[in-house]
Amino acid sequence: MSPVLHVAASGQEPESAREDSPGIARFPQSDRINGSFAESRREPGDVQARLEVALQVQERLRAENARLLRSLESASRRAATAQRIARHDNLTGLPNRLFLIERLRGAIAAAGLRRRRLALLFIDLDGFKAVNDRFGHAVADRLLTAVGSRIAACVRTDDIACRYGGDEFVILLTNLGDTSFAFGVSQKIREHIAETYTIDGHEIRISASIGLAVYPDEGDRWDALLSHADAAMYRDKAARVGR
Repeated sequence: MSPVLHVAASGQEPESAREDSPGIARFPQSDRINGSFAESRREPGDVQARLEVALQVQERLRAENARLLRSLESASRRAATAQRIARHDNLTGLPNRLFLIERLRGAIAAAGLRRRRLALLFIDLDGFKAVNDRFGHAVADRLLTAVGSRIAACVRTDDIACRYGGDEFVILLTNLGDTSFAFGVSQKIREHIAETYTIDGHEIRISASIGLAVYPDEGDRWDALLSHADAAMYRDKAARVGR
């Protein structure tokens, strides 16, 4: 006799299908709310605790970001200070040789593009060694500082007055149409340097020899211009001694 198959009525689930199948987790129907299980729900106190932890983490991150920003700003200030120290003379505060050469290279490139002239004035103090020997290093240093201030007062904002080394100074005059302006500045500097200095009760007078080199007339390289200006300064010194 053939086995009888019992078919569930339409819309009804067979009892065998309602039984738990091995390996499949079953949850009570009462635990299902809007498609989520009760186990995934959090009590209000638990949610508040998690929110407080998140806020604490956020505050710590803000504090750490602020600390890092202050550290970066401090490092940037230190780097800027180091750059300034490396490019300025400790005694006079004027730009030094390194600064001058950097600017001179850029000025030559700009003058070439604009078809303009620039000039270098190479200044050497006459009789400075005698001042140093007579009054000492402290007075000589103060004299150099005073000379540097007078030289800087003779040039435009865009020009550069630097202490090249020892008792030598160099002026970079840019954006010149002709050389007449450079000659005028040279004479002005000579007159200002020659005025009497009063240092520690001593009245000191000193003069300067000045050499001039013009781009592109005396060269189109920074080292060639400096060399020409230096040579012109020594010619001026020799001529002044002969007078």
